[in-house]
Amino acid sequence: MVVLGIDTVAIVVADRRKAITWYRDVLGLEIAYLGPNDPEATGGSGTPEDPGHWIELGPRRPRTRVHLCELGGETEPGPTGITFLTDNILADYERMTAKGVPFSSSPKQMDWGEWLCEFRDPDGNVFDLKQPSEFASSS
Repeated sequence: MVVLGIDTVAIVVADRRKAITWYRDVLGLEIAYLGPNDPEATGGSGTPEDPGHWIELGPRRPRTRVHLCELGGETEPGPTGITFLTDNILADYERMTAKGVPFSSSPKQMDWGEWLCEFRDPDGNVFDLKQPSEFASSS
């Protein structure tokens, strides 16, 4: 077996409909797949207003997508270990802050040249936002 990459990363959310709106409209991820609400369905797809359990947002494959996973009950938010990449961290920080996204601090350039900051989604999940050093000219 050869591992080719990571297809999806699950993020536990309290309300999948609200999460779709936030991840699409605030974080800027495109809806890639919304499964049907009927678990017995053999085809078709859900909508943002009536999504099934399997929800994927992000770029076309083979790049990694996020899977919004509503498990029912209470979520246990905290650090996810997930880092979102950007080519202009300062602009995205300003855009996301204007939309009410809480950040732990403003973006800072690390000793190794990359820019980094930390933010939370509405469920309290914590993510990093990073601008790799090859995009340093946009900061």
